[in-house]
Order: sequence, then C-alpha cells, then structure tokens
Amino acid sequence: MTKKLFTLILFLPLTVLAHGEEKPGPNGGHVRMPGPFHTELEIDSVQGAHIFLLDLNFQNPTVKDSAVEVSFKGEKAKNNVTYKCGIMGGNHFHCVPQGKIAGKGVLKVKATREKAVGNEVTYDIPLKPFTNVSDNKPVDHSHH
Repeated sequence: MTKKLFTLILFLPLTVLAHGEEKPGPNGGHVRMPGPFHTELEIDSVQGAHIFLLDLNFQNPTVKDSAVEVSFKGEKAKNNVTYKCGIMGGNHFHCVPQGKIAGKGVLKVKATREKAVGNEVTYDIPLKPFTNVSDNKPVDHSHH
C-alpha cells in the first residue's frame, strides 16, 4: 500500500464523522475540528465572534497558551475584514470586526490551543441556524 493511500484511509473516518458539526456545541455555537481540539463559534448581534477552544470531548474551554486569528472574506472582493481578538470571561476569545461585515462570505479561524497549532477552519456566514429535532424550531443561542 502506498504512503498516500494509507494516509487517506487513516484520515477518512475523521471527515466522514464530521465531529459534531451538525449540532450546537456546549455553548450553543457551530463546531469545527482544526486538529487535536475543537473550535466553537458564536456570532453576536454586532458581528463579534466568540470562539471557544474545546478539547476532543467538546469540554474544557481554555485560553491558556492559546491564540486565535480571525478574518472574513466576503463574496465581493471589497468586503474583506480582519478581527481584533482578546480574552473574554477567562474561557474564550471575543473577536471584534475591524470593519463592516456585509452579505455572505466565509469566516476564517486559525487557532492554537495550549500550544497545539490547528489548521485553518472556515464557517459560512451567515451561520446556518440549528433546528431543534423535536419541534424543528431554530435553537436560540443569543445569550452573549
């Protein structure tokens, strides 16, 4: 078996399982897995990004020895915005856009959790609302 084929087979189950991306994370946000941890994103009413760096069990948010870089790339070339990030509540990052977010686009997050560097993950903006399986209503996660 070739090395490339072995690598593909080894990581295929990771992409198939989607690691909880189809349901809200523990803080009500959208989850991605950039590497040996998860990122959870919530967008507040002023387009600020709240980013939780969670362990593999979707727990233990931390900011210790951690960092995030966030940017928005709009469908229109003129709508590219960087974010300024700081620690909020001692357990997550709050990133404020340094310009106006307008229309559809992609939010890019590059995170390091406890010195573990993750790959860049993307979130389609606007975020797709979650629906409650039992009553098919959007889940409210506007607590920020």
